[in-house]
Amino acid sequence: MIWGLKQTVKMNSTNILIVDEDPVIRQMITQVIVPPCRMLKTAENGMEALDLIKKIDFDLVIADINIPILNGLELMVEVQKIKPETVFMILTGYSRDYSYERVIRAGAKDFIKKPFTIEELKNKLVRIIGERRMEEENKRLLAQQAELNVQLTAMLSVASDLASELEFDSLFPLIISKITEIMAAERTSLYILDLDKQEIWTKVAECIDIIRLPLGEGISGRVAQTGELLNIADAWELPYFNKEFDRKNNFRTRSVLCLPIKNHGGEKVGVLQVINKKNKKRFDARDEIFCKGLASQVGIALENALLHDEIKLSFKNSILTLSATVDARHPLTAGHSLRVAEYALAIAQRMGLEQNELDNVNYAALLHDIGKIGISDVVLLKDGPFTPAERAEMNTHPQKTKEILDKFHFPRNLRHVPQIAASHHEKVNGKGYPLGLTSDQFPLGSKIIAVADVFDALTSPRDYPKYAFGETLDCDIMPLTKVISILKKDAGSHFDATVVVAFLSCLPEILFQHRGGRFQPEYVDDTINSMNSSLLNK
Repeated sequence: MIWGLKQTVKMNSTNILIVDEDPVIRQMITQVIVPPCRMLKTAENGMEALDLIKKIDFDLVIADINIPILNGLELMVEVQKIKPETVFMILTGYSRDYSYERVIRAGAKDFIKKPFTIEELKNKLVRIIGERRMEEENKRLLAQQAELNVQLTAMLSVASDLASELEFDSLFPLIISKITEIMAAERTSLYILDLDKQEIWTKVAECIDIIRLPLGEGISGRVAQTGELLNIADAWELPYFNKEFDRKNNFRTRSVLCLPIKNHGGEKVGVLQVINKKNKKRFDARDEIFCKGLASQVGIALENALLHDEIKLSFKNSILTLSATVDARHPLTAGHSLRVAEYALAIAQRMGLEQNELDNVNYAALLHDIGKIGISDVVLLKDGPFTPAERAEMNTHPQKTKEILDKFHFPRNLRHVPQIAASHHEKVNGKGYPLGLTSDQFPLGSKIIAVADVFDALTSPRDYPKYAFGETLDCDIMPLTKVISILKKDAGSHFDATVVVAFLSCLPEILFQHRGGRFQPEYVDDTINSMNSSLLNK
């Protein structure tokens, strides 16, 4: 029996099942529990209770130990097989056969002997439900902590990746792919703010072309203009959202989280837009916090990349200016260094050199003749053959190139430029100048520039006799067949044979590219056709 029935206990948001053969007991316990509990069910035997438990998740089962078909302990055993998280409180009037220890060992959360008071029942129910809620809250907090740990680890990983990438072209897809994955979104777009043009643009947005938007237009344009964060459940409900983009790309934009990207000075530099949260209707407050952290990392990375690009551009322009100083002194060879750099890069790429090696070859080729600024005008601008003394002075220009470039501060990855540039007149047989180095004593980049340099010299008009090969040549453009025969003849003595093969393999492309510009069609067509036919027959 239950004494003092008027006292009750609230069981908010709890599913409870009462199992007792006696309808009076079921009714009495039911009256102790005040709605709103989520659900309150009753059963009069163990089998009926088991059927209900299979269909419904109960937070608490209050069961008499002596119920028909399946007694209270047998019911617990069966329920533990299918829903082990279900909590039981056992009622019994058989204290001798069913001790507290036996019932608890069988899996019950608590045990109460008949007869009991309302206060006893209420206290036990409050404690059991409180512990149940605490367990659920602990599970929720642990799951949340695990999720936050994953997000924090991901953010640290992204920060590391972004900090290590300084190339602007590589940074765009890296940001987009990382944030799409971490934010569990379908798509991410990164826009760069152009204040001069009053627009934002995206160079890379997954699977789509470049997009340009005026400030204030669309979701991203609005964020770029106002600097506000927008968390939108369905973009199509916004009057300023343009649906044409979705229709054109067979896409449906729903949830959108869009926020500004700022640099370390707090100035807006772009917009990050994350689209369609997976497995949720919209992005939540935690997504906003996390995305703000990512946007800060993106802002730093973008600022570093843009600054890196500016430094690279400034450096490149400085090199081009230095290269142009030689052309300014000797107008007939104008553009020689640029052409040598172009040909040298074509050879280096054909040979499969890595990007850092390509950069060294490019800058060395641009600067290979910078030492000529130290050659007197009498020699440099002479119209006619050199005397032995004049030739000796002209042959000092590679060493002067080295002396000039050694004083120039090159980045660490370009530290080989001076040596490469200064060795372009060395020969693989050791009979070149200024040091007479053999093949294994000077860089591959120098051997590449040597071929490019001679090719341009022989296919350009000069005001002094060209490359001698034991004979005096005139100042006019040499026929291409003669140029190719010279390169082949001196492969292995003057030139590196592998470099010559690489150059000849890409020569048809070079000639075709400059056909009608630098080279007249009648000068190159026979060679292009002949070399292409030869390559096709191999």
